[in-house]
Amino acid sequence: MEYNDLYNACQQIKQKDVKAPWFMLGKTDVKNCNGCHQNMGMSAKDLVLKVFEKCAGKAGCDVCRLHMEDDCLFFPELYRLNDQAEASSRPVCTKDLRQLLNSCTMCGLCPCQDIKMIILQAKAAFIDEDGISLSGRILSDVAAVGCLGSEFSRVVNRLNRLTPVSSILKKALNVHPERHLHVFPKESFFLWAKKRGLNSPKDNKSQFSSKVAYFAGCSAGYLFPEVGKAAVRILEQNNIEVFIPPQECCGMPLIVEGDKKTALKKIQGNMESLLRSVKNGYDIVCSCPTCGYFFKKLLLENAYYSDAFQEESGAGNNVMKVPFGPGKNNFTTVPKGIYQKILKDEGYFSLLDPLKRIELSNKIKDMGEYLLSIQANSKLILNPARPDTPMIYYAPCHQMEQEIGQPYYNLLKFFPGSDIIQIGGSMQCCGMGGHLGYKTSFHPHSLRIGQSLFKRFLSEKDRTIITDCLSCRIQFQQTMSRKVFHPLEVM
Repeated sequence: MEYNDLYNACQQIKQKDVKAPWFMLGKTDVKNCNGCHQNMGMSAKDLVLKVFEKCAGKAGCDVCRLHMEDDCLFFPELYRLNDQAEASSRPVCTKDLRQLLNSCTMCGLCPCQDIKMIILQAKAAFIDEDGISLSGRILSDVAAVGCLGSEFSRVVNRLNRLTPVSSILKKALNVHPERHLHVFPKESFFLWAKKRGLNSPKDNKSQFSSKVAYFAGCSAGYLFPEVGKAAVRILEQNNIEVFIPPQECCGMPLIVEGDKKTALKKIQGNMESLLRSVKNGYDIVCSCPTCGYFFKKLLLENAYYSDAFQEESGAGNNVMKVPFGPGKNNFTTVPKGIYQKILKDEGYFSLLDPLKRIELSNKIKDMGEYLLSIQANSKLILNPARPDTPMIYYAPCHQMEQEIGQPYYNLLKFFPGSDIIQIGGSMQCCGMGGHLGYKTSFHPHSLRIGQSLFKRFLSEKDRTIITDCLSCRIQFQQTMSRKVFHPLEVM
């Protein structure tokens, strides 16, 4: 696919002075665009250099030079390497390009969707070329680690408390010496749910007002089962049938690591399982913002450009129907003659059925979003143990990138006697980056990114920290030695 194809199409859009097609540019104005690119078949090095070209080259956007300075590792390093290469007239070496890619956590804060996807493709291409390290494979497979850790929690936790054993384990897994290893629960959420019969649909459905298939995610499933239990109890006290369908890791940690093959296999299994639940009349909800961001946003990449969707939408022979602006049902049409060679479902997830990707993306809801919709009809029943507890709430990156507002904050602040404040701007990240925060090379940088948040929390020592991201929870507990709760636990 030629880079100039889309560039020329953009020029036609500019000359006609029409609004920027959202599908091309994400949050970026078409006036500042230098064209998008499909990148299949390119080498890892060429993919990363494409990011340099689009973001820092002579024709590059350059917006993120200041835009991402304090809350990102990737872009400041990209601009540093670019400036260094221009000053020395020497190209950036492959080793530096690989280290640059490893600094991207896929927080979602950068403004261009196509850049995010090029980075993911480059990560996968490097793994295809060089293979994945044993430590990377283990740390990114949160489900496997969590399952084994909870099953043998008594032994694992006892060994982790022994400093010599812990030190050897950290070194073997490339975990930073100062990073705390997780204390595994005695029982995973999935085992608890199985004992309660939640992994099978109820036979008598008439007693329930609604039905929910709950995607707990790896963190609530294996590391913090109290969150999954809280979700179930809230749903049940609101007369909602809860079903825990078969599920694996959403795939996000594997994607960030570059293990595309394993990720696609798990994503395929989740799609089939969750869409079966949809066909059986269940609403799909998840309590993990990273899972929600993945299913709602990343998985949709290029799906609307597929031949299958174009045929189903009845676009016709002369135009393509494409997303236009935020929302699920906002579409416009563009000339097929200009765009059919450019807008194709040839991206990272193109091996997965595009219609199923679209359906799942449109059906899944964040748990807070789902509960807020119930409250809007004055039907939500909540029984917080201590509603007057002073709280401080942080909305994580992947929750904000879903563009659903602040559902948990809105729910918590309406408790009688509620005392809650919110911190964190649209560009503030805790820096953990999921499993990346454990890595020796990343840990110090992760603490630097979250420094402004930590200071804000420390200035409110009397308030209980609330956040819906369990990765953020790990980071806050590591840095401040304070208990952190999911909003569902408070409710």
